[in-house]
Amino acid sequence: MYERIAGAVHAAETIAVFMHVRPDGDCVGSALATKKFLSNLSKKVDVYIENIGELRKNLAILPGFDSIGKPKLKKYDLGIALDCATAGRLGNACSGIYFSRCAERAVIDHHSVGDVSFADISVKEPAAASTTQILFKIFSEIDASAIDLDVATCLYAGLITDSGALTFSNTSEETLWVALELSKYGVDRNFLIQKLFKEERPEVFRLKIRVLSRAEFLCGGKCGFIAFRSEDFAETGTTDLDTEGIINNIINIEGVVLAIAASEKDANCFQVSVRAKNGVSAAAFTEIFGGGGHVCAAGCRIFKGGDEALEELKSAAERFMEGIK
Repeated sequence: MYERIAGAVHAAETIAVFMHVRPDGDCVGSALATKKFLSNLSKKVDVYIENIGELRKNLAILPGFDSIGKPKLKKYDLGIALDCATAGRLGNACSGIYFSRCAERAVIDHHSVGDVSFADISVKEPAAASTTQILFKIFSEIDASAIDLDVATCLYAGLITDSGALTFSNTSEETLWVALELSKYGVDRNFLIQKLFKEERPEVFRLKIRVLSRAEFLCGGKCGFIAFRSEDFAETGTTDLDTEGIINNIINIEGVVLAIAASEKDANCFQVSVRAKNGVSAAAFTEIFGGGGHVCAAGCRIFKGGDEALEELKSAAERFMEGIK
């Protein structure tokens, strides 16, 4: 089933693993699991991220986290982009220089939209809850003996990140099977769930309370909207990376089927996260602004500043919801 990627891995001696910008737990878990798995096969492996400052602090618990950096070689036999639906998601330097220099390029992804033609080999499975779910099957086919506790831990972290600890609607029978198989390696599931879902710094708690207190509800309560402004980050000692997961407090409200969180990156740009349920598509909404993702979770950016950007988002949400029966 995975003959092409398996063949490329076996043929390569040097391999670079690439993460997308603003990587989540699935992306980081995928990258670190791949690095450890390939290292167990005696490959020379480096993990690359465009901006190391975008790594979320709670992911530092994953084995090999400190190895993330920049490519050490000018050229690699194989480059593998993970959890990345388009070349642009890799970042300018990454896609334009390092990834393009690899003798052969592969992408492994689970997003339903995107263009993976930037790679020579593509493994794309939109039905998978996470990229790590796909990777477990690939690793098992290449050489199951190279999967160890560190590999399994990173794969499990990615699996629960993108499946909401196995509670989201994208959790399939295969997802549950992969979770079961990974647990057999001794993965500390309770520790991962505590660190990745439950535990938060006091600063993040203050940010959450501050922003949720201003939540707005549109379309008769079907759409929830929150905004993180620059002053929110400044006054709580946080950054836009600390907004992860706060939107779930909105989508979990009874009657809300579309939740939107806008996070101010600078004077002319907001990062937008969207969650949806009950048949509403988060990806369809973000496509209005050139974004994408999954049915239940997606994202985009709006290149306008201040109240103008927020009002445009809210107006778009009202028009979008008018078409939802």
